[in-house]
Amino acid sequence: MSDNYFHYYILSYFDLKKVVTLSQILHVLHGKRTPSMFYLIEIKNWHHGFSYAPQITRDQLLKIIQSLLKQGFLIDKEKGYLLTNKGQKHCDDYFKQHYYPQKIDNFTYANVKTPFWNSYQLLTQVFSELSYENNQYIPIVKHPSHQENVRQLFQQFRLNKKQLLNVWVKEQLFLLKQMDKEFADVFANQLTGHELIGKTRTQLSENYEMMALEFDFYFKDILEEVLQIVQANKKDLSLNNKVLEVLHQETHCGLSASTFETYELLKKGWNLTEIAKQRAIKENTVREHILEMAFVFESFPYKTFIPSNIYDKLHQGFDKIDTFTYQEAKSDIEQLEFMHYRLVELERMRLK
Repeated sequence: MSDNYFHYYILSYFDLKKVVTLSQILHVLHGKRTPSMFYLIEIKNWHHGFSYAPQITRDQLLKIIQSLLKQGFLIDKEKGYLLTNKGQKHCDDYFKQHYYPQKIDNFTYANVKTPFWNSYQLLTQVFSELSYENNQYIPIVKHPSHQENVRQLFQQFRLNKKQLLNVWVKEQLFLLKQMDKEFADVFANQLTGHELIGKTRTQLSENYEMMALEFDFYFKDILEEVLQIVQANKKDLSLNNKVLEVLHQETHCGLSASTFETYELLKKGWNLTEIAKQRAIKENTVREHILEMAFVFESFPYKTFIPSNIYDKLHQGFDKIDTFTYQEAKSDIEQLEFMHYRLVELERMRLK
C-alpha cells in the first residue's frame, strides 16, 4: 500500500476478534449523535475520529476498505470486517513511524477546539501589537464573532490595557510551561505578533516530516492538551478560561443545538415530561438528550435521573456480573428504563 496516512488511520479502527462495519466508521467520522454511537465511541476509544471527516461519502470509505481487503489487511465477516494478523502488523509498524492521535479521550472539547484556536491567535496578535502601542495592523482572524469576543474580554476585566497585557503574558508563560515541550514549540510557532508572522501548518508539517493529515491529528492533540490545562488551572489562567467559557457556551457546551435546549431547561429545574411538552418532542427524545449530556460532560449527576431504588439495584447487578446486560436488568428490576441502565453503565466505565 502506498504511504497513505488516512488508509492506515481507517485500518486502525478494525479489530482481530470483533466485527466493525463501514457504517460504524462512517458515523464516527460524520459525528453522528445517537446514544448508541456515543457508547460505541466510548468503549472503542474512537473519540479522535468523532466528526473528523463530515464530508466523506460512503463510496469513498468503501474504496479505502476495498483496498485494505485486496491487500489482505481485512477479511469480510458478518456484514462487516475483521482485521487480519497481517493487517495488524502493517498498522502497528506504520504507526511506529507516524503520529497516531492519543490525547483525545472524551467528547467535551469536540466543538470548541477550532474556535478557541482562532480566538487565541487573535488575542496573541492583539496583545503583541498592544505591547508596541501599534493599532495599525490586519487581524490574523477576521471573523466578526472572534473580534467581538476580544472586545468583550477587554470590557469584562476591570483592568486597563497595560494591566491586562501583563496578565496575558504571565498566563501564556504558565500555559507553555505546563505543556509538553515539543507541543509548546509547535503551538507557539504558529502565532503571529508584532512584525512576526507565524509558520503555516504546511511549513511545520514539513519541519517535523509529517504528512498533512498526520500533522492535523498531531495539532488536534496539542489543542486538546491546551484545553485540558486551561480547564484544570482556572485561577492561573483566568483570561484563557474566560475565553473558553464564552466559546463553550457559543458551541452549545459540546452538545447538539437541540440537546443544548433541553440542557438549558433542565438547569431551570424542568422535568422530563415538562420539557417534552414545552418543546413538542417525545419524552424518549429528551431521554436521548440526557444520555448525550452524560457522554459529553466530564462530570455528570447520573443519580439525579434515576430513581434511587433502581440506581442501587443496577449497581448491585453490575457488582455481581461485570457483563450485566439490559435484558437481565429488565427482568430483575421493575420500571427500569434503558436510560437508567446506560447511565449507570457509563458511570461505572468512567470510574474504572
